[in-house]
Amino acid sequence: MPGMAAGTEDFVAKARQLAYSGKQHRGEALSLLRQHLQQEPDDSEARVLYGTVLSWEGQYDEARAQLKQVLAKKPIHGDALPALLNVEFWSDHPEAAEAVAREALGRQPDTVYLLLADAKALIRLNRSRDALPVLDRALMLDATNRQAREMRREVTFNNPKREVVITHSYDWFSDGRNGQLETTLSFKNPTPLGSVVANLNRADRFSTVDYQTELEFYPRIRPGTYGYLNVGYSVHGSLYPAYKFGGDLYQSIGHGFELSGGYRRLAFSSGVDIYTFSIAKYFHDWLFTMRGFVVPGDPGTSGTALFSARYFLGSEGLHNYLEFRYSHGASPALAQTIQDIQVLNSSKYTFVFDKSLGGRFNASFTGSLGQAQRVNGLVDLNQYEVSGALLYRF
Repeated sequence: MPGMAAGTEDFVAKARQLAYSGKQHRGEALSLLRQHLQQEPDDSEARVLYGTVLSWEGQYDEARAQLKQVLAKKPIHGDALPALLNVEFWSDHPEAAEAVAREALGRQPDTVYLLLADAKALIRLNRSRDALPVLDRALMLDATNRQAREMRREVTFNNPKREVVITHSYDWFSDGRNGQLETTLSFKNPTPLGSVVANLNRADRFSTVDYQTELEFYPRIRPGTYGYLNVGYSVHGSLYPAYKFGGDLYQSIGHGFELSGGYRRLAFSSGVDIYTFSIAKYFHDWLFTMRGFVVPGDPGTSGTALFSARYFLGSEGLHNYLEFRYSHGASPALAQTIQDIQVLNSSKYTFVFDKSLGGRFNASFTGSLGQAQRVNGLVDLNQYEVSGALLYRF
């Protein structure tokens, strides 16, 4: 009998080695396991391996049958359970995966991988809101779990709440010229098609006051694809552009990467056309973004490059982070008011701290230092900016 046990182990080990050595050897591994199971039908290790390799080959129905046969005798089998979950996900049966995960959680409620499988299934079933408490439970058990944090950020991003934000900023200059005060009141409302944001901006400089209204829309087009549309109008067109509009298209390309491309039009005294593109990468708790702006014009085309690195302090995905930014180039690409258009070339360093205050409130602080060459010939004129914001969600 001991010899038979050793022979069985060697047999399964050989089949496993073949299965993991490449797709071209899986057929031979399946043949060996099939022969072995005819002789040893109660060998659960061999049967789990058999079902797993079948799933790799896309034979989901047979794989499901083999794995369920093992789980019927041992419902919390450590290898058969995750293998069956994979079968249901790979065969596009999230409702079955959710049922398997729920049943297993009834026996092992504090198992993180089962909670993640349940949340993943709920997200695929368009029940993202139901996935939030499941992910919160997983993070309570394992606060550093990267997959749980990333999934929760995705859920939060795709299921925003209503928000009201008031922001106040002040710019001033190293030569003592008048600075600019700006205040923004924003309201964000989620809709079935995507979030809509309404902004009311007020700028005050040289005893001149101007107002701008903006409407932003973030349409969800399909999983991994969304857009950005913006239109704005200024009452006087004295500090803000008389009108503005633009849009971007964002596309996830897998492995944490996202690409975008878009266009802006700013109607200052003369119109400014801006073309923009970006690439972003999520890496653990970081989001790195490179964005370029191209501005055609006379005497030639100008551009700006912007790099940002955002470190998430939590798992929310929209707030609660530290961010560092650096930009260099022609200011029209990043212009908000007429004082920005007067800059020919600039370098700008920015730091942002966004922090949850608990419950429904968030606060943020932004500080920046810029060195600019302006149209009046001044070089290395320093521009400083500080701003603060208070957010309420409901």
